[in-house]
Amino acid sequence: MASILFVDDEPLTLKLLSQAASILGHQALTSSTAEEALSIAAIQQPDLIVTDINLSGRASWAFIESLHIGEETSKIPIVTLSALDPAEVEEQSRQRGAVASLAKPIRLQTLLEVIGEYTK
Repeated sequence: MASILFVDDEPLTLKLLSQAASILGHQALTSSTAEEALSIAAIQQPDLIVTDINLSGRASWAFIESLHIGEETSKIPIVTLSALDPAEVEEQSRQRGAVASLAKPIRLQTLLEVIGEYTK
């Protein structure tokens, strides 16, 4: 069982991702803000972080970069989510240290594959 932190400012998206992770046998942690997510990640040290790139209040790229410089969070794999052009987001995500980028809406099978690949 993996511990996964989902970060999205859309409550419905968080609920769906959390339920999907639970169905797949994993523990879901959720946050609707980058600031809260940084705190949760530092304390809980999840096995994987899945974050939307369009978070309100703080630039998502800065959030990802903050995770990489944090002593407690620098080794946690990060996967980005976006409804934007997947090719553009993938490149920007990888430049900032994310291991993958997924398109919204995300399919359950895709989520399962990503969790399996990055929580070994």
